[in-house]
Amino acid sequence: MTGMDPQQIQMQIDMIKAQVEAQKDAYRQMYASDPAMVEQICSQLDQSIQMQIQAIMQMNGVADGPGCAALDNQEETAIEQMGEGREPSFLESVNEGDYTLTESVLGSISPSYFGYDEIMTVVSSLEWLEEREPLPADHKGMRRFEVLLTGIISTLNGHSLDGLEVGPRDVRNREMVEAILEDWNVGGRNDLISVLEHLIQSGSTADYATNLRLIYGGGSAQDLLRDDMERDEIIMSNSRYLFTEMYTGLYDQTMLRGWDLGRAANVTRWGYYMGYITEDEAWEYLDQIADGCMEAFDSWTSFAQSYLFGSMFWNCPWGPEDCHEKARYLMLAIEHLLTKGAWKDFPWAEGRAF
Repeated sequence: MTGMDPQQIQMQIDMIKAQVEAQKDAYRQMYASDPAMVEQICSQLDQSIQMQIQAIMQMNGVADGPGCAALDNQEETAIEQMGEGREPSFLESVNEGDYTLTESVLGSISPSYFGYDEIMTVVSSLEWLEEREPLPADHKGMRRFEVLLTGIISTLNGHSLDGLEVGPRDVRNREMVEAILEDWNVGGRNDLISVLEHLIQSGSTADYATNLRLIYGGGSAQDLLRDDMERDEIIMSNSRYLFTEMYTGLYDQTMLRGWDLGRAANVTRWGYYMGYITEDEAWEYLDQIADGCMEAFDSWTSFAQSYLFGSMFWNCPWGPEDCHEKARYLMLAIEHLLTKGAWKDFPWAEGRAF
């Protein structure tokens, strides 16, 4: 879309408006018995169309505008799904002056105007961070690599990165890990295994891929809806579909893989800590996760970019300010890991040397 003349821009905008009006009509028919749901969905679509129009104008140098559409009256669960608990403990000791990349990139972006272009800027900016060249890892090195795949959320939570244990087995740590897993609806072994299999085999990667198939096949957001979906589920589905639409042709589903596998690595360590799986089982899951990461990524940077982009996909229904906040959390952790933390001196594993 870059470089379109005013007539082409207007044609693009008119097409988007027509598509959204068609979606509204479909929702009015589908949920005629629930006017409140129709009103909320149509309101969300109105916000989303403005987001798309402003993105088009931004890319053509016409104007600036806000990004991710907000999900009104939605109780925030995004931090919990990232596994950060509440306010990440790492942030309590952060001196932002020590994190120049995060400050230079996000410091100039208003949270209210954190949109699609800004997300791309944040993701691409991670390439400015230096790291060692990847190397094959022996058995001991692979174990270290697998633990370090939990680095982003472990840093935010203040977890240890020295081994499989996330920290001392005391009351404070146990209560924190138990609360995090409760946010994942994990209360025991079966729940944990179900979550791990979902993250490793499908997760948000599959949702993004489904959206892409619909977009390339001429489908629409309505094709994702089921009769049993709640109002908030519908709005989240629409928001993530529109998010995917804006990055179609730029990022494929691999860009969500680090988000899923990074979280799976953390869930594995939490599950082991709580005694839901054995040590051998934990390493078996981490082996699978590491294989997936080595197949999809070639550096800590590319893995971190995927994790950050996946977080934005997950969080976009909560609006631009929430996305800005989550991006700040993640950038601070990633910059710390690559400049002074555990990733700085340990190269990405490009394969197994045993």
